[in-house]
Amino acid sequence: MSLADDLLQCVQAQSALLDEFIQALEAESAALLDDTPTNLTLAEQTQRKNDYAERLGQLDQDRVRILGEMEQPDTAAGINAACAIQPELRPAFDALFERADRASRLNQDNGQILHTYMEHNQRALDTLHSLVNQDLYDARGRLRRPR
Repeated sequence: MSLADDLLQCVQAQSALLDEFIQALEAESAALLDDTPTNLTLAEQTQRKNDYAERLGQLDQDRVRILGEMEQPDTAAGINAACAIQPELRPAFDALFERADRASRLNQDNGQILHTYMEHNQRALDTLHSLVNQDLYDARGRLRRPR
């Protein structure tokens, strides 16, 4: 097997793993929009995303190594040079970059939803804190009305 074949297999493996990651991100998005996430749900989703990140990182290292063996850096210029020598690599890299961009956008969108939840929860906690620190009852033991 040639280095170009190894690189093609690596890039295809990255694309396949990104497809799985995208499905996980879409499921996360649906869960965030449908329900208020629990700490357990968020922890499970975070762990799953960390697992994908680790596996994708390993494939990135493989791609860097193979490109290095092809005497190309893992940069846009190096990838373009490898694709110029082995044109069959271009569609695989284009698909990889498209999936990576989609995964990045989904992850950012989910992060924004989580940030909104956190802000909402913080405001609720702040309101509760301010109520607890007030005298809720007057001198006769009657409930004071919030001002």
